[in-house]
Amino acid sequence: MNLQISPSVSITQPTYQLDTVGVSHHQQPVDIIVCVHNALADVQRCLDSIVQCTMPPYTLIIVDDGSQADTCHYLRDHARTYPTILLRNEKARGYTCAANQGLRAATGTHLILLNSDTIVTPHWLERMVACAESDTQIGMVGPLSNTASWQSIPEFEHQGDWASNPLPTDLSIAQMAARIAAHSVRLYPRLPFLNGFCLLIKRSLLKKIGFFDEATFPQGYGEENDYCIRARQAGWELAVADDVYIYHAQSKSYSHERRKPLAEQAFVALVRQYGQATLDAGIDFCRQSRVLQGIRIRAKLIIERWNLITQAEYYWRGKRVVFILPVMEIGGGANVVIDEARAMRRMGIDVHILNFLHHKTGFEQCYPQLEVPVIYAAAYFDIPNLCHDFDAVIATANNSVEWIAPLAEQPDAPIIAYYIQDFEPYFYVDKPAHYRSFWQSAWLRRRFASYYFRTEPGFRAAWISYLRIPNIVCFTKTHWNKREVEKQIKLPCTVIGASCSVDIFMPRLERMVQDKIWISAMIRPSSTRRGAKRTMQVLREIQHQFADQVEIILFGAADDDPEFLALPRDFKYRNLGICIPTQIAVLFNQIDIFADFSNFQAMGLTAMEAMACGVAVIVPNTGGTDSFAIHQRNALVIDTISYKSCYTALTTLVNDDKMRKSLMLQAIKDIAHFYPERSAYRILDLLFGD
Repeated sequence: MNLQISPSVSITQPTYQLDTVGVSHHQQPVDIIVCVHNALADVQRCLDSIVQCTMPPYTLIIVDDGSQADTCHYLRDHARTYPTILLRNEKARGYTCAANQGLRAATGTHLILLNSDTIVTPHWLERMVACAESDTQIGMVGPLSNTASWQSIPEFEHQGDWASNPLPTDLSIAQMAARIAAHSVRLYPRLPFLNGFCLLIKRSLLKKIGFFDEATFPQGYGEENDYCIRARQAGWELAVADDVYIYHAQSKSYSHERRKPLAEQAFVALVRQYGQATLDAGIDFCRQSRVLQGIRIRAKLIIERWNLITQAEYYWRGKRVVFILPVMEIGGGANVVIDEARAMRRMGIDVHILNFLHHKTGFEQCYPQLEVPVIYAAAYFDIPNLCHDFDAVIATANNSVEWIAPLAEQPDAPIIAYYIQDFEPYFYVDKPAHYRSFWQSAWLRRRFASYYFRTEPGFRAAWISYLRIPNIVCFTKTHWNKREVEKQIKLPCTVIGASCSVDIFMPRLERMVQDKIWISAMIRPSSTRRGAKRTMQVLREIQHQFADQVEIILFGAADDDPEFLALPRDFKYRNLGICIPTQIAVLFNQIDIFADFSNFQAMGLTAMEAMACGVAVIVPNTGGTDSFAIHQRNALVIDTISYKSCYTALTTLVNDDKMRKSLMLQAIKDIAHFYPERSAYRILDLLFGD
């Protein structure tokens, strides 16, 4: 690569272990401070959860702020039963005073203020501390919750008020927390404000800025916002531990009628102290945070994803599946297969990939630390013996169908399937690729098929592969691909749906304010249908027109590739060369526009990946992009054979900030639904279902 964009950004993936994912035992002493004022039932649930879910070392400090007799007696009994420092105010002093009282009694390296109307979950403390210790600049940490203003998931507001996000009746708080942790990639997003319902404060921060402002915010409304502003003014960062979920019941200590005026009074005091502009800027950041938007959207889908995982595990756990994947380098088709193989492993499927031994070095460089086991065959004729003991063997390209054909002839043959990710005979069509009518007319494509069948060996081999094995199970990603196979070959196909790796491709960075529009495109000059020359011509004109207003970044071809060198390159650009998926994810988190000017796309994986990261994309209207892209809603879907259409669409996105930002936001929301578990489940159901 000639350029590394933000190399400090680390791309991680969830490991999907429900109980101990991301947990490391904390060593630093922690003080947990719980301020109590009546609401006994909430207090009992809170303290019980602390005892059950919190690993030492920690010290529990309870500040009883003038509670009535029943709560007072319960707290005394609790302190006799469990190691606890119990402080008692005979007359209520207010939350802020009680919190400071607890902070002054604390001696730990990390201090956690925890509301008495919360329910903590397994490993919460370890994960909160891990977030705090991930960066020395982090001074305060808060978790995700059902109701905690900006930290609420999946919604933060409802009908003009903060959302409460009740859990489904069949899902416990601990189960929800486990699913959140399992799907988290620990982005630890930074915010200008954290909700005070559960707040970790480093002692070093406390020493620097002091305690909460009791005089201005005595009742406990606004004091955490004031503290957050003071912390940030002192150079500290505030982070969300996005692998921690703590339930918040909304305290009965204050009624809703009393809460609202207290909050309004606190806001007036904050404006008086820091100015309206400071508060508005912080609120706008929290509301518009693309990283939090991504986390919330993924949270909406967590239950749905886990339902598919558990159902598949119930029906098909232990089934053995192998994908024949003869690839050496990065490719969209290989990425899709690997994503869905990973999803199947989460479902309890014993899934493998089969590749060739002479591909091993290149393949493992492109896919390091692959969680899916790989079988390496010395030659294609070894494949039937290596696959015999699997329940299903799946070809992923036309040549691999021929290699597994002998399996179908055996009396105890496994299920033989063909994962059709494109209509591969078109790979061998050159001249008609330059004519719009060819790609837009199925009739014309059928007419040309007989000519290419006679004259192009590659075309003929790809065509015959669909018919090579009788009763082969065929499935594809999009309805366009299904229609091509059924119209051209008369072979039935099942659509399993578009998907991409939403655990890699997601909003990971807040977009920085920049004076340029960043445009990216994948250049594949070896494939005529990818429109490399047309793409470079459009980018050249855009760069010449807008000059320093745009930054153009290419990837997909090496600088010294002769076919790349033959393309128009007389404009300012930067080329990243051949990139692995995690590098592309970093890029997509920093660009504004991704242009795919291919002649057609069977699906359009790279555009999906860009959209999942919050990029405005342009995609061809021929092919399967309609499975995820909706024109002027989440993408621009255009006639990419037309140079004018390509140039006009890209110019529009550069000039029209409102449209570009609208597409970016909607893309994040829409593409999160195309998670790989759905497609993986449909494959398993097709292979093994009734």
